[in-house]
Amino acid sequence: MSSEAISPVDGRYRGEVKELARYLSEEAFFRARFKVELEYLSLLSRLGIAPRRRVPALSLSVEKVRSVERRVGHDVKALEVYIREELKRSGASELSPFVHLGLTSEDTNSIAFARLLSSAIRTVVVPAYASLSLSLARIAGRESRTAMLARTHGRPAVPTTFGKEMGIFAYRIAERTFVLGSLRPVAKLSGAVGTYASFRLLADLDWQKELGDFVRGMGLDYAPYTTQVAPGERLSDILHLVMNVNQLMLGLCRDLWMYQMLGYVTFTRGRKVSSSTMPQKVNPVDLENAEGQAELSNALLSTIGYKLQTTRLQRDLSDSVLRRAVGQAIAHSLIACKRVSSSLSSMTVERNVMSQDIARHPEVFSEAVQVLMRAAGDERGYEKVRRAVERGKFEIPEDYRERIGDYLGDAPSLAEQSRLDVERLLSSLKSGARINF
Repeated sequence: MSSEAISPVDGRYRGEVKELARYLSEEAFFRARFKVELEYLSLLSRLGIAPRRRVPALSLSVEKVRSVERRVGHDVKALEVYIREELKRSGASELSPFVHLGLTSEDTNSIAFARLLSSAIRTVVVPAYASLSLSLARIAGRESRTAMLARTHGRPAVPTTFGKEMGIFAYRIAERTFVLGSLRPVAKLSGAVGTYASFRLLADLDWQKELGDFVRGMGLDYAPYTTQVAPGERLSDILHLVMNVNQLMLGLCRDLWMYQMLGYVTFTRGRKVSSSTMPQKVNPVDLENAEGQAELSNALLSTIGYKLQTTRLQRDLSDSVLRRAVGQAIAHSLIACKRVSSSLSSMTVERNVMSQDIARHPEVFSEAVQVLMRAAGDERGYEKVRRAVERGKFEIPEDYRERIGDYLGDAPSLAEQSRLDVERLLSSLKSGARINF
């Protein structure tokens, strides 16, 4: 952890997000663009436009490319110059004129960024969200019959179960995770303003098919209709799915925070200090940290997700700044996910407290009584029960007690079913299911 880092994801929280650096760092972006340029050069060679020979295996020095960039003032052009020089050193100088031939910088950037984002989502983000969802699903199953007083508008409502409430979050996060893992990023490869004009000069080929196949061969969806930049809708979809999960984590954090305030759950922190002055404090610090992380992630993602759908005429560079911030935005979401997961692993469900709270509020069974009275033909059943509650004289009639029982309805079975549905959803994601467009 560097105390000199300006961004906390590269300083204080680096240890929690370091696996993202492989995909969403500046160095990763350089390396991905380097690979795209070499693979494109191989394509030109296979098509007979460049000399038909194997493109040598080259190594990348990001520092050397940076040095060239400082001289020429353009990152992709600097990479092109570097590759040309490396080809000459490798005895493949005849390939040098064909590096980046016909491309615009955004062709390279679009494919490289999409590949990196796809890898980051598939290998880091989706597994983290899936793990959180499964943890919640296991709690849902374990606490399927743990009766708890539900609150609407902050006031006692009717009984539910803790498992059912956790199952709701488990399924909603799993469903969003499934959709996120099923989407492929979109990339473009269509020249300076999307007309394919530069490619048409190289050979009389079906360039839309050749270039589309090239992009799809990299595990991406292809955008045939573009300006200089790829349409931003799919990227916006992906970022909004991350925002959806962030919002669900926010809701979960706030509910768990209030449940611990009510004494329904407790969190342990081992020997860690919660207060510098009050020794008795055991604060839900990971929940509160996760809440802030998710809010910060969404603030960044909402700006990026909307902005990347627009450009001035065929191109301006304002999107480049925002695209470089995607890694930071996703990093904050990943931290939030890990902090929530940490809280769940340290959580104790106080079943007795929940049961005692229901016992203190017999009025929460008034709904059941008025429903049965009206179902029996008493159209004033609601009003009668309400008056009894207001006078503090509400009791469940003896002949209704057995029918009402604990008044949990399908809550226990919903909790169990949510666990099964989460497992099914995430299992289908592992098998490669995806949404097609």
